[in-house]
Amino acid sequence: MFKIMFKILKKVVIGMVLLFGYNTFLSSLNLIIPINVITIIIASFFDVPGIIGLVLFLLFNY
Repeated sequence: MFKIMFKILKKVVIGMVLLFGYNTFLSSLNLIIPINVITIIIASFFDVPGIIGLVLFLLFNY
């Protein structure tokens, strides 16, 4: 039980770090992905392809 919870928590933290890193490096271009529950779930579940998908979604709706 704790292994599964630790694995999920680890993926959530990695997703948050990826979102924070993306926002830090590309904030000068005004391409910011808001850090909320939905984007954290997407970044946690899909990792880097999820971030790329969020960026593409941001660019197509910009």
